[in-house]
Amino acid sequence: MKKNKQWRVNIRYFRQRYGVIIALIIAILISIFLSVQLWYSPGQSTKQQRANETSQENATGENLTSVYSISQMVFNRQDKNISAIDYRTLYATIVDRVKKWDAGYKSSEVLKKQDYLDALSQEKSIVMTFPDAVSGHVIKSIFGKRIKLANNATINHVQVPQGDSNKFYFYDDRHRKRYTYQISNAPKKLQHLKPGKKTADVSYQWVGKHVMAATTTSVNLQSYSYLLDVDSTVSRLTKLFADGGTRDVNNGQEILTYSNGDNRRMQHNVTTGLINYDAYNINRDVNSLSQRQSEGYRWLLRLHQNADNLYYFEEHDKGQTLTYRLFVNGLPIFGQTTYGTVRVKQLPNNHERIGMSQYSLRVPLPTDQKNQVNLEPMNDAMAKLQSVGVARDDIEQMTIGYRWQLDTDNQIVTLNPEWCFEQDHVWRSVNEQVKSEQGGH
Repeated sequence: MKKNKQWRVNIRYFRQRYGVIIALIIAILISIFLSVQLWYSPGQSTKQQRANETSQENATGENLTSVYSISQMVFNRQDKNISAIDYRTLYATIVDRVKKWDAGYKSSEVLKKQDYLDALSQEKSIVMTFPDAVSGHVIKSIFGKRIKLANNATINHVQVPQGDSNKFYFYDDRHRKRYTYQISNAPKKLQHLKPGKKTADVSYQWVGKHVMAATTTSVNLQSYSYLLDVDSTVSRLTKLFADGGTRDVNNGQEILTYSNGDNRRMQHNVTTGLINYDAYNINRDVNSLSQRQSEGYRWLLRLHQNADNLYYFEEHDKGQTLTYRLFVNGLPIFGQTTYGTVRVKQLPNNHERIGMSQYSLRVPLPTDQKNQVNLEPMNDAMAKLQSVGVARDDIEQMTIGYRWQLDTDNQIVTLNPEWCFEQDHVWRSVNEQVKSEQGGH
C-alpha cells in the first residue's frame, strides 16, 4: 500500500516538474510531422522542385556551352579542305586554348558572296561551324568574356589560325559579315592539331542563306542501334504538377492534360508520345536572339531536357522558334515525328510553348562495324532532289543526319545515316522525298 502511494507521489512530482517540458516536446514533434506532410504534398513538392530547378540554374549559370556547340570542323589545307568526322575532343581542345589567348577586336567588313567563301577557305586555318546562328552572348560564353562582341551579333562560323597568322575571325552568314580579331599573345597555338583518321573532303558553298562545307567525295558512316527510353521524360515532367491529370480522347488519340492554375499546362498525347508544355504570363522581356537562346537553355533545365547528347540545331524568326535535337557522333537525328527533338516557341501575349516527346534514346547496343552506309557527295544528293522537281533555290539547308527508325516489337531504335534537307522550315529525308515523288517505286 505504501509502495502504491509512494509511486503516485513520484508520478505527481514527475508531472509537476517535467510535464510542461514533455508536452512542449510532443507539440513540437506533432508540428514537425504535420509540416513534413504538408511539405511533401503534391503542391508543395512542385514548389520545392521549382526551387531546386532555380537553384540548379543559378549554380549552373549561363553554361550555354553544354547545349550550343558546333556541328562541323574543317581543316583548310593548301590543296584541299578536310572535314573531321569525329570532332568533339578536338573542339574541346581548341576552345580551351583560345580562351587563354589575348586578343583584341580589330575590324569588321561585309563581303561579297564569293569573297565570303574565299575568306572561309583561307589555308592553314580551322573553321568551326554552328548548325545555325548563335548570338554574341553564346560566343562569349564559349570562348571567354574577353571577346569584345555585341550580345545581339549573330555568328555561324569561327576561324582560327594554324599557321603564322595572328588573326582569327567570326563569320555571320545572314549579313555576310566578318569580324577580325588580333592575337597579341597565344600561350598554346593550334599548329599540331590534326583532323583524325575519319575525314571527308569538302568545299564551301552557299545553300539558301547559309554557307556549308559540302562533301565533295562519298563518305562511309556507321549505323547505330539504341534501346528506346519511354517513361523517364513523362515521369519527370508530371512531378511539376499537383494534379493527376485529366484524361480525354480526341479522334482516337488519348490525351492527358495537367494544369497548375492559369500559368502552366501540359498536354501529353499518350497515343503519339508527343508533349506540349505551355507557360503563360511570362514576365520576362525576351526580345532578341541572345535573350531567346538563354531562355531556351533555361527551359531545357527546368523541364529536364538537358541530356548529354541534346544540342541546339536551328532558329527561326530571330530565335522566336528554337529547335534542339539529339546528336550521335556529331550528327543530328531526324524522324517522321518530333522524336529526339525539343522545340521552344515564343507566342504572343507572354506565352511560350515547349514541344517535346516522351521517347528518347537510352542505352547504345553493340555496333556491327560492317553495318555502314555510303553517302554520296552533297551535289549528287541535291541533283536527286532537282530530278524530282525540288529547285535548288527552294532548299534552305542540307546536312547529313541519322534517321530514327523504331522497331516497336523490340523497342529498339536504329539510326541510319542519310542526307536531309530543309524546305519551308520542314526537314525531310532526300531518299524519302525522291521515293514519294516517284510514287514509292
